[in-house]
Amino acid sequence: MSDAIKIANVSKAFRMDVKRTPLIGMLKGAFKKKVSNNLRYSLRDINLTIRKGEKIGLIGHNGAGKTTMLKLIAGLYKPTSGEIHINGRISFLAGFGIGMLDELSVAENIFLYGAIYGISRTTTASNLDEIVAWAGLSEFVDTKFKHLSSGMKTRLAFSTTRYFDADIYLLDEAMSAGDQSFKQKCEKVFEDYKDSSRTLVVASHTMDFLLRFCNKTIWLDHGKLAAFGPTEEIVRQYAGPPGNGEDGAKQDAPAAVAEQPS
Repeated sequence: MSDAIKIANVSKAFRMDVKRTPLIGMLKGAFKKKVSNNLRYSLRDINLTIRKGEKIGLIGHNGAGKTTMLKLIAGLYKPTSGEIHINGRISFLAGFGIGMLDELSVAENIFLYGAIYGISRTTTASNLDEIVAWAGLSEFVDTKFKHLSSGMKTRLAFSTTRYFDADIYLLDEAMSAGDQSFKQKCEKVFEDYKDSSRTLVVASHTMDFLLRFCNKTIWLDHGKLAAFGPTEEIVRQYAGPPGNGEDGAKQDAPAAVAEQPS
């Protein structure tokens, strides 16, 4: 079994100097020695290897760096330091339909996704009715994406990406914005993926889901790799002893840095 994703000494920092500086301040600053104290790290010194066909969970408290890691793997962010090696074609499903355009209709966005994945327009057209029906959006084919609810956007993105084959699927809380019927549909998809050669990395707060579908799990804690191993073992460590706080996270740890555009 060969590697699908290799992350070597990767850190990601975001600049915190978001407020505008008056012109006189900029001129004064040009003559001062610059100090790089305006960087805050969302991930630091991450090393791990994911093999082809593995189903990987990704857990951690809110702000632990899960979405940052997925965006680094997807190529939406560049590492501040370190390297990421990808072997295969990636499909990234994040909440609210990342990559879809507000001014395009539901149907037009599906064709756009198909073009991005190298699917012919004829093939996409032959699957269009099934894609929108699975997402529960048959009555909204001509509706602009910006007019859909967050749950509808997520259903559309999930339904669309599952039709366009990739080697590596990245999912960020894919089922959090759906009703019970949608969650059951998603679980059926994951059941089909369990024994396939596809590689999955799924960020989730639902431990039962990870125990069912992921053979290994990554635990991020305040931007650092806390543990990586068999899901049952990592989930047990993450839960921690009773009274250890929500998600087993230590309450006296410093707050993680919020993601900001670099």
